[in-house]
Amino acid sequence: MKINALRLHNIRRFAGRGVAIENIGDGVNVLCEANEFGKSTCFDSLHALFFQSHSTTPAAIQSLRPYSGGNPLIEADVETSEGRFRLRKQFYGGRAAQVTNLTQNRLLH
Repeated sequence: MKINALRLHNIRRFAGRGVAIENIGDGVNVLCEANEFGKSTCFDSLHALFFQSHSTTPAAIQSLRPYSGGNPLIEADVETSEGRFRLRKQFYGGRAAQVTNLTQNRLLH
């Protein structure tokens, strides 16, 4: 599996706004920035997207929520041998999880 893009909205320091890392290329990619710019937030969000249920709020999810509150939203575009997909999870209010086949432009789940 290859991650092509990561989009975060309303997560930690990105309260009320979003951040996107698009067009992630083949090979080794380096996420480089000074402290407190959101590098760990990106990795923690990826972990939540792949390993946490959208319908629960364990400590890992609570830590993603901004101090001002809100509903964290995480989205990633991935590529596998079966095609290109968009994975999306929203936690707290409006809880939802979606998988979209980008190759066929079809909602799978």
